[in-house]
Amino acid sequence: MSLHFIIDGYNLIKQTPVLNKANLEDSRAALIDFLNIERPQGSKNNQVTIVFDGKEGNFYYQVSPYSIEVIFSIEQSADDKIISLVEESAHPKAIVVVTNDRQIQLSVRQLKAQVRTVDEFLKKFNHAQKSKQKTNKKNSADEKMLSYSLEGKITEEMKKIWLK
Repeated sequence: MSLHFIIDGYNLIKQTPVLNKANLEDSRAALIDFLNIERPQGSKNNQVTIVFDGKEGNFYYQVSPYSIEVIFSIEQSADDKIISLVEESAHPKAIVVVTNDRQIQLSVRQLKAQVRTVDEFLKKFNHAQKSKQKTNKKNSADEKMLSYSLEGKITEEMKKIWLK
């Protein structure tokens, strides 16, 4: 059975220096790219929902080739939205909520959902990073990749130019 990871977006970003960028749009895009590329959620069959406080604003993100959904809580807090997603689920035991917020952790555990702290969620990634640094001292500038959000922006720009 696949899992459904519900991620407290800003909580994860604030706890992870590599994702905490100068502005919110860049931080959100970095989180989505990180989940697409590094896959700390494991199997491609595992669904991911990222919940952010507030409104979408000017945020643009490329639809992921994997099961990643982005929700903005709009008229309620992200905390309340995460709890309501678990409450509304037919299979709360298959849900893993990723947050360091103790109130959310207590609430979703009572609803039978699993909880992972940010460190627990990133443990596999952090371990892989340390191993990679030890074994591979090659200059990473040789391997350039485009992020999914940047791919989406480029695609939209190309559409404007070529599909007039």
